Amino acid sequence: MLIVAPPRDLVGAGSYPVVVSQLGRFSPLPSELRRRRDLSERENEIGTEWRDDCPVGVGQKVLAVLQETTNAAHRVLVRADRHRRIGAADGSFDIDASDVLTGDGDDNDRLDVVAAVLYAVTALAEEDEEPVEVEVGWNQEWVPPTYDPDALVETVNDILLGYRVDWAWDAGRFQQRGNHVLHAEVVKPASTFLDLSPKFARASAGFEAALTRLSENRPAVAITDAATAVQEFFRALGVEGQSISDQLNGAATAGIISQADRKLLKPFIDWVNADRSARGNAHQFRDDEVTKADAWLAIHVAAALMVRLANEEPRSIELMREERARETALRADAEEVERLRRQRETESQVASQEWAPPSRYDDEVPF
Repeated sequence: MLIVAPPRDLVGAGSYPVVVSQLGRFSPLPSELRRRRDLSERENEIGTEWRDDCPVGVGQKVLAVLQETTNAAHRVLVRADRHRRIGAADGSFDIDASDVLTGDGDDNDRLDVVAAVLYAVTALAEEDEEPVEVEVGWNQEWVPPTYDPDALVETVNDILLGYRVDWAWDAGRFQQRGNHVLHAEVVKPASTFLDLSPKFARASAGFEAALTRLSENRPAVAITDAATAVQEFFRALGVEGQSISDQLNGAATAGIISQADRKLLKPFIDWVNADRSARGNAHQFRDDEVTKADAWLAIHVAAALMVRLANEEPRSIELMREERARETALRADAEEVERLRRQRETESQVASQEWAPPSRYDDEVPF
């Protein structure tokens, strides 16, 4: 049967982040909290890495959410497998959708299945009227099928963002985030640029925290983190101030930006300040008073500001990232060559000592 809300003992309390949708409130367990902590630490070191596939953890959660949002999960999975026959690259599937979600197959197959499940649910929600057999107590009964595609889509999108999967359901399609202009031209270049220089480490941490909090369905915290990222970006440029507006004026005075830039950016800065004051958690606003649209707008505006202040085109920033990756690979190759050279040198020295002529002292000479 359709579960609308979890038992009270699953409801989050205190300051722990929770995943919220029409499903109810589910607090992350220790393993998930550790995963998020490890992701945050890794992103602080190497920046954000968007995945073009789907790990097992995502697949297992998608299956669980599916089972919570419909009483006809098997029907959805069958429909998803039919979709895979035509929609997948090779036009076939050797493993059932449910098995792929729980670990069989590879991560690319799993991404196909997640997409096929979302397409199947949205289609069945509109057209399926065939009764489904369910257990009611000790009896089997036939009841109308129930689907909650909105809750499924919202929760799956949160899960995908939390694992930095570069795909999402939007406007009736499962598509790469890069197809969205704001993601391709603003969010991704901003996170890439911040990762390129150690001096922007604190700004990068704030920006990635905003994305993480949004994936945890904590939009009020996300707005605060996005504004913090902009403040830390200014501080990295050597501009202090009590507010972002003060920092913008300070940047113009210091010649970091022109007065024309200051006039251009001031409305955006004012909006960030206003949104942080009106909706950010720093002013005691609760997440249920703030929408994800509010948080996404704050993130997009913050990212656009930092990309603009970076004075680089988005494509140039991506080329910078690619160049850094090439340089890193070249350094790794050079280090491996040097390691092998030293290893051969050591082996040669050992061999020469083994075949060296005997010294004037031998085992019989006392010392």
